[in-house]
Amino acid sequence: HVASPPPPRAPADSAGPAPVASVGLDWPVRGDILRRFGPVGLGERNNGVNIGAPQGSEVRAAAAGRVGYVGDDLAGQGLTVLIVHRDGWRTVYGHLGTALVRDGDDIRAGQQIGTVGNTAGDGRPSIHFETWRMRGDQPNAVDPLTVLPR
Repeated sequence: HVASPPPPRAPADSAGPAPVASVGLDWPVRGDILRRFGPVGLGERNNGVNIGAPQGSEVRAAAAGRVGYVGDDLAGQGLTVLIVHRDGWRTVYGHLGTALVRDGDDIRAGQQIGTVGNTAGDGRPSIHFETWRMRGDQPNAVDPLTVLPR
């Protein structure tokens, strides 16, 4: 008995949003959504969400991966950690108060990577959180609310 070959896969550009299970992202911090994903006027857009939480709260990795960037030289992002995950996913954690990881660190899902800071300009402590999916060489911003558990 011979197994039949799997059906052909649809080309990536015709695929809709990736299923949540592909990398299993979880919330980096629990709190109020202060700013949503998408256009914010004046031609600007928010490539993530801002999540309000008490200053100094633990910020946790949304999934296992490897740290690809830690620093504060991205304009308007404050202290930022970027984690590279499997299946072409990236998560970005901006406006941290502190970062507890370094470039190249292997990270477990749920591991604390930093703390909530107060540099986002939301009027209260918050972090900026982005989820990206690589399509070939092009990173595509994905609304975190579509891939995080409800």
